[in-house]
Amino acid sequence: MANIFRAARESMAEKLQRHRNKPFLEAMMGATALLALADEEIVLSERLALDFILENVKELKIFDVHQAVNLFRDWGKAIKEDFGSAKKQVLKAVAKFSGDEEKASLLVRACILLAKADGDFNEPEQKVIDELCQVLCLESSAVCHFEPEV
Repeated sequence: MANIFRAARESMAEKLQRHRNKPFLEAMMGATALLALADEEIVLSERLALDFILENVKELKIFDVHQAVNLFRDWGKAIKEDFGSAKKQVLKAVAKFSGDEEKASLLVRACILLAKADGDFNEPEQKVIDELCQVLCLESSAVCHFEPEV
């Protein structure tokens, strides 16, 4: 009987964690989609980097990978259809974490990983990183100041 209650409690705790972290998932998938489309195309290496992020970021591991990828795809579609409006929505989702240095830094580091995935960290990608850092109030943070490999 105790096992039934323990299992129910663990299930409820996991659902609560997913609920609490859903805004972070939405912000992460929006930011990575915005970054991936900065040069107008999503390449295989960026998709693989996204898979790596989903498998290794503790706050995202609790989500079904397919749900996260679908969210990434939805953000990507919105960005392609109406860049200005979708970008505003992404930045609004990201801005929710401006007071959380750990999650803000994690968002930016994930985007940097994605930007470097294809071996060409270009100017449009750097501009997205700069905008994310500004929205997250991380301009002075070390995570936002680095030299792209040449």
